[in-house]
Amino acid sequence: MKIAFLYVAEPYQCYHVAAVSSALSQLPNVEVTEFVSFPETAQHLDRIRETNQLGGHIVRGTLRVPARASLLRRLRRLDSEREVVMRANVAQLEAFDAVVATEYSAGLLREMGLRRPALILIQHGAGDREVNDEHLIRQFDLSLVSGPKIAEAFLAKKLATAAQTRIIGYPKFDAVNGDRIVRGSESSARPLALYNPHYKKGLSSYRDYLAPLAEAVNRLDRYDLLVAPHVKIFHKDFGRRRRQFEKVVGGRVRLDTASSSMLDMTHTARASLYIGDVSSQVYEFLITPRPCVFLNPHGVAWRNNPHFRHWTLGDVVERPEDIYQALAQAESRHVLYRARQERVIQETFGSQPRRGASFRAAQTIRDFLRGEASPVGAIAAA
Repeated sequence: MKIAFLYVAEPYQCYHVAAVSSALSQLPNVEVTEFVSFPETAQHLDRIRETNQLGGHIVRGTLRVPARASLLRRLRRLDSEREVVMRANVAQLEAFDAVVATEYSAGLLREMGLRRPALILIQHGAGDREVNDEHLIRQFDLSLVSGPKIAEAFLAKKLATAAQTRIIGYPKFDAVNGDRIVRGSESSARPLALYNPHYKKGLSSYRDYLAPLAEAVNRLDRYDLLVAPHVKIFHKDFGRRRRQFEKVVGGRVRLDTASSSMLDMTHTARASLYIGDVSSQVYEFLITPRPCVFLNPHGVAWRNNPHFRHWTLGDVVERPEDIYQALAQAESRHVLYRARQERVIQETFGSQPRRGASFRAAQTIRDFLRGEASPVGAIAAA
């Protein structure tokens, strides 16, 4: 049984899949090959496996990268580059029994001519945001998701059938140090507030709220603020956006735009307060229930909208001038949200043990390719 793992995005994706490929490679008669388009992703994969002693033997294949793809990368057109790379490697992937990916865009492989292998999705992230290319989920033969929240959404939107969907938990928890799953913030003289703006235009908050937030934190003098933007904010950036973030650094404000701590749950584990908009990292933060503040600069009608379920887990700020009060009250008002946070976390990550999702995923993939009905994570048909 030959299985390919395809990594055609930045390193953030590999934390959701690395432990699954390692677990699969330890099963009898299974050969795992991984294809990586970003050199940094390969470095992260190696570090994840070494740090967590994941074991197994994985062959690292070589992707064909056309000159056009290299040009697109230099121009920071990374989404377009990804499609060029996938199209150039369909013939190579055709030799496998399955291709596993964590990006919806891998569904394009079917349109590009991939026929023989099963196409398997491991959902990355566990957020609520509506994604433009989620229709591509229909191209996958099997989707592995973290909990009933996402499974039910797939079924309700007819993106997958019950037979094509399995709840296996969150494999990322097997790819990070265990204390990042169970601990709260570290004790220090001043608690840490984490600001984690998303890149999605029309939802992201940093353009309107970054400067007022930094000013409020410095004036309140209660938290240290760590600004850790989504890496895709800088996709098409040649320095302008980065300079916008750098302008607020100083006083109680620090900035991280590139370290592995943005990806491996270090920041979400250390923080005492989460500030954000629509990033799915809020759910990694809420493994230990803690205060949240959400920013809505675009006046989105979020109430009773399942794509903003996480905004029911903390106060929502509708105007920049209200940030100071929201920060000042976040800790005392957490009691209003704690029970709901605990319930939504259960819906998001399921009732299975936090550790072990990668082995459940490996077993499910093996059984699926054998044509066997896996008992792991089966859900009832809608």
